Amino acid sequence: MSSECTWSVLVVLCFILATGAHGGTVCTAKSSKGEEVLLGSKFTFSCNFTEQCIKQAFLNTTLIKQEPSNSPKEMSVDVENITDLSIYSCKCKGNTEPCGIDIKPGYPPDVPQNLTCIQKMKSGNVSCIWTTGRGTIISTTCKIRVHGDPHPEYMSIMDPRGVCHSTFPIKSPISQLVVSLNVSNSLGSKTSGPHTFILSNIAKPSMPNISEVSCSSRWCNLHTDNHSMNLVEIQYSSGNGIWNTNQINAKSRLNISSLQPDSTYTFQIRRKINQKVGLWSDWSQPKKAKTKEEAPDKALDVWYLQEPKPPQPNSKCFRIFWKELNISDAKGKIQRYNISVREQTGMNSFIAVPPSRNQSICCSNCSVSVSASNSDGHSPVKFIPLHVPGLVSVSLSYQPLNSHSIALSWTKFATEYVVHWYPVENIEGIQWIKVVDAKVHITGLQPQECYQGAVTALRQSRPKMVSITGFATRQSVPEQGPVPQLGWKTSESMNVTWSKIPPKKRRGCLKKYTVYLMDKLKGDIHNFSVDHPETQYVISGLSPGQCYNLWVTAWTDAGEGPRGSDLPFCTPSDSERMLSLVILAGGAVLLGCLILLCLCQFTSVQKRFLWCCQCLLPIIPDPANSKCAKTYTDDQSEIKFYLDQCDSSVNEEPDNVEVEEVSYPPICAYIKSFSQESSSSDATQITRITDITEDYISTHGAISGGEEEDEEEETGLDEFEFFPSTHSPFLEPLVLSGGKLTLDVVKIDCSEFLDCT
Repeated sequence: MSSECTWSVLVVLCFILATGAHGGTVCTAKSSKGEEVLLGSKFTFSCNFTEQCIKQAFLNTTLIKQEPSNSPKEMSVDVENITDLSIYSCKCKGNTEPCGIDIKPGYPPDVPQNLTCIQKMKSGNVSCIWTTGRGTIISTTCKIRVHGDPHPEYMSIMDPRGVCHSTFPIKSPISQLVVSLNVSNSLGSKTSGPHTFILSNIAKPSMPNISEVSCSSRWCNLHTDNHSMNLVEIQYSSGNGIWNTNQINAKSRLNISSLQPDSTYTFQIRRKINQKVGLWSDWSQPKKAKTKEEAPDKALDVWYLQEPKPPQPNSKCFRIFWKELNISDAKGKIQRYNISVREQTGMNSFIAVPPSRNQSICCSNCSVSVSASNSDGHSPVKFIPLHVPGLVSVSLSYQPLNSHSIALSWTKFATEYVVHWYPVENIEGIQWIKVVDAKVHITGLQPQECYQGAVTALRQSRPKMVSITGFATRQSVPEQGPVPQLGWKTSESMNVTWSKIPPKKRRGCLKKYTVYLMDKLKGDIHNFSVDHPETQYVISGLSPGQCYNLWVTAWTDAGEGPRGSDLPFCTPSDSERMLSLVILAGGAVLLGCLILLCLCQFTSVQKRFLWCCQCLLPIIPDPANSKCAKTYTDDQSEIKFYLDQCDSSVNEEPDNVEVEEVSYPPICAYIKSFSQESSSSDATQITRITDITEDYISTHGAISGGEEEDEEEETGLDEFEFFPSTHSPFLEPLVLSGGKLTLDVVKIDCSEFLDCT
């Protein structure tokens, strides 16, 4: 496409767009009082149409008037009491292009007032600010005219609050400033002035700066930037919202005294030329500093209770409590508490406790002293004797006053009392107060919280105490029920236990529990009452082989709470009971056998067991007196035994030995053995030496674990290998391998053998 064709197309498009835009505007709109009108006034809105059509007028998007097509081309609408910014428009029906006008209601300005001017000493410029009484809503122009200035007028725009401000320089040296004010908008104009100011009176120093703050425990010294002002004002606060102010001559040190130790302060300063001339500067940026610590100067408030369950049955233990010092009394961060225990026997002990509120002490007839320490020292010592209070029967009553306090009263039985209380099962939250009257208001309680405590009379010999079992300001039924558990059961009875309800779920002081038992077969429900704090109950009279359902509820003074979880169970029948006993007895026997078998694996146990069982071995008769011995004495003169070697390391064949009785009085009976060559055999005799040697084997030595006297003999005979038993699990087997034994020669005295000890 050529360039001439492109330009032709562009010209045609522009013509079409221009024609369409012109054709879409079918009317023009105007207001009788312009676009800005007085708030609440009347005016006329009119539209002049360029063609005949059904004419429509709108307020914002709402149709307010319509005229037919044969009506005059000008259509007008009278508007009354306009209060908000409104858009009035007209259009032909069916044409989407309207004509319209925005109407802004507002006020004319008031006379300028409350003019304030300051001269900033650092720049030399003057800033003035004034008001018009109220905001005009519509755009308003502010003007300030400086007399004697070559550029007399400085303009600004008024903000929505009706405030005007302007800043301008002083171009010529003058001592006073004369200005006039003007405020105007489309609805009117107002002027005030002239106003005269002495420049020295409106001079404002620049904002000072605190460079450093150095503090001791009671005062702080402020270091600022260099300045030539004569008056400085200091304000400081410890964070409680209260500001203290001091004016100080700037030529002296900026020192603030009468401060509290270990406290963080915020400091600010401002300055002025002098007391009579000039304006105060802006406050400096805040600067924080902390004073140093001092030793606490107030003794602790201490109380004690006897421990209900001491670690040792016959010991006396006490829990020592103390109240934390407030910030002003602590004068620093408490690092530890010092407890000294003094016994009547003269023994003293010292305990350093980290920051806490209590400590347990076990002693008898003792006293303690408690103090608090910070980095600078410790507080005065609080001395208190520890006595187990005696119980006294006194009438005591309480009445709730509101959700957080009660009135407690009792029969007077002393001149000074200590009343303490704490939430049930939370002794750490103990509180106490000293009173001289027989009544007190306890405050700071939590609703639906159960408390317990006591009233203790302070006496020199022994304190007396009356307990408060449980009280609450407001109670409801428990929020949840106990969870039951099966303890043990038989065919006719069972023991049921249940968990404690968490303190936050009790909603008061528990009084009792109710155990419900339902027979699943008959549907009967039985209940049993159990006083708090018991958490178990034995139910008897059950039927063997029957199934039940059990649940537990808890009670407060407000009523019964919901049931806990159900516990279904069945009682065993008589046959099941006998089977359980048989299984239990069999298991016990099996366990005993396993234990005995394990013990028998130890060699020391085997020897001890055999030594104890020696008396049960059979008594071997004297072979010399037997009938067989008398008959075969002449024919058989010797017998050979083949004995296995005890030492597994020796693999030689056992020797054929001939034995005969040898008298050895000091150590029971010994057997004398010797080797000799057999006359009737061609076999080579196995010996360790060529000469005849005598070996003595002591049964007593073997039992007692003694060594053999002859160290050259490597093979020994255990004493129990002489007994004719090859099946004992604790003995080496006995092997008989032929040979001849002369009964007249062999003689074993069992009594001597068993008497060896």
